[in-house]
Amino acid sequence: MIFNIDDKKVEVSIPEFVPKLKPDILKKFVEKYDADEMLQQLKHVSKNDHYQRKVETIGIWMSGGADSSLLTYVLAKKIKDENLKINIQPLSVRRGRGWNPIYAGHVIDFIEQNLNIKMNNHIVYYPPMNDEHYREIQVFREKDNENFLNNNFQILYSGITCNPPSDDRTISKNKERTRDEESERPLKTFNGIRYYINPFFGINKKGLKLIYDQLNLTDSLFPITRSCEGSDYETGNYTYHCKKCWWCEERYWAFGRYV
Repeated sequence: MIFNIDDKKVEVSIPEFVPKLKPDILKKFVEKYDADEMLQQLKHVSKNDHYQRKVETIGIWMSGGADSSLLTYVLAKKIKDENLKINIQPLSVRRGRGWNPIYAGHVIDFIEQNLNIKMNNHIVYYPPMNDEHYREIQVFREKDNENFLNNNFQILYSGITCNPPSDDRTISKNKERTRDEESERPLKTFNGIRYYINPFFGINKKGLKLIYDQLNLTDSLFPITRSCEGSDYETGNYTYHCKKCWWCEERYWAFGRYV
């Protein structure tokens, strides 16, 4: 599925096959190295140590936000329209705010009902709330590794978009510099075990809004998503947007509204 956004082409694809490390090679790596060491050693693996694995299940991290929600819809629509024999495994993490899995669940219900498609059961991880690094970063790495090693899916998708243009003075700067347009973040990455696809990283939220418009989802799917990182008392226990945080600012910058 291809979307033309200004001067950019955004393609959401599902490869039929992806490279995988041969089981005997993988077993040696798992037995010999921890996760970090394994990633370093995988850089030296030959292409002859891989085989082509048929894609049967794709995973996607769902936060309940506008980005991952739209990507999940597009992937589900592609599978439905093309009658692909591929399952979708939605994944969420209860991060600093408890609303992520809840809003992601609303989006899953919307997609299943509107496209008449059934996804795998929604998996939600509940890392310790008192360890911010683990809660926000490490749990994603650990679960990615675990799921790929167990072959729970063959591709993992992320709906992340890039930041607004650096010269746009109508919105403040996002602290997540890895989302800058100038940063090096490939649309596809493979490290020997994990195969990632980030179809929206070449566009910002305004480009995302155009895809919502093209699919007639701006008044249906978008309002049930949530991008706010405001506290419970700022958002009526996460029932509305705080209109103060940067993520609310970005949402309004792109869509001209919060819901």
